[in-house]
Amino acid sequence: MIYVFYTALVLCSVYILIQAAYLVLLARYKRQDFVPLAEYPSVSILVAARNEADNIIRCLEALDDLEYDAGKIEILIGNDLSSDYTQMLAENFIRDKPRFRLINLTGKEYPSTKGKARVLAVLAAEAKGEYLLVTDADISVGPLWAKGLVSQMVHNKCHMAGGTTNIVADTMFDKFQHVDWLYFMGIINTFSSIKQPLTVVGNNMGFSKQAYLETGGYQNIPFSITEDYALFKALLDRGHCISQSMNPETLVYSQPLTTMKGVLKQRKRWLVGGWDLPFHYRAMIFIFGAWYIALPFMFFHNWQIALNFMIVKDIIQLFQILIINRHLKLDVEHPLAVLIYDLYLFVMIPLTIIYFFWPGNTTWKGRKY
Repeated sequence: MIYVFYTALVLCSVYILIQAAYLVLLARYKRQDFVPLAEYPSVSILVAARNEADNIIRCLEALDDLEYDAGKIEILIGNDLSSDYTQMLAENFIRDKPRFRLINLTGKEYPSTKGKARVLAVLAAEAKGEYLLVTDADISVGPLWAKGLVSQMVHNKCHMAGGTTNIVADTMFDKFQHVDWLYFMGIINTFSSIKQPLTVVGNNMGFSKQAYLETGGYQNIPFSITEDYALFKALLDRGHCISQSMNPETLVYSQPLTTMKGVLKQRKRWLVGGWDLPFHYRAMIFIFGAWYIALPFMFFHNWQIALNFMIVKDIIQLFQILIINRHLKLDVEHPLAVLIYDLYLFVMIPLTIIYFFWPGNTTWKGRKY
């Protein structure tokens, strides 16, 4: 058992070192403030919607409020075989709004694709804009979101950009998801700032149509359940610059998942897609998960050392979250959830590990992959 204890000690020590390095990088992160363009290029916004009757109007209202040059923006909604009232609600909303267009999929388009990748392949083929921006039907964007992402790509001479996604939170479960997403988005932005882009998030991303066409489109990109990472990797492999931003203009808000099982499905989907990440990223994911197994083991064998590890980690984590909020110019919206966030992780991470290895398909949006 002594060897197991020392293994746990090493894993926890490495984890603390990684967290400390992440804190330093966050503290040094230079936010790129929004700088408007003298003239904006044309843009197409792509929205994939499947059974989003509860969210679609909120999303479309936010998109309708976007500030963008008249005649240079179109909003394409892909109805992915919804079995609820998504189609009817979208049709009624856009009836007198010419820059919106609803496209109803049959499910037979581009047989090499599935799910959201198929929707985006169809919408991108219809898009007329020089830049394509992607969001989801459960997302609310801010008025400067489109200008923010496009300006970011133009100023940085990049062909892909990602913003920051936050969570609308009412219940304590929602608030934990809010902290979880901010923490995750901080990691993505920090890695990008040191020229080691990790991924983009598919509910808040943009890319040039030119670069997208170079890949052959989603119909020619090997299918992945994480379609955002698949496109990110295809562009990165072609040497294109990827830009991430942690600023208020490109901050969007997502509706929370309402059940523990829903969160576990989402995490399993991310991990399945993340299996294609380079080895050093997968090693860090392993160490992150191992902490929540190793530390409880250490508590049983030497609670004083384990407690010291936990206190140090929670202090580092608190400062990380405070810095992320500062970069986004946000107040700490849910301080109690921030303070006890680690309790949530001590439940969620072991459950995620079990759920990931549990036999069976990955299910998302009612489909099995």
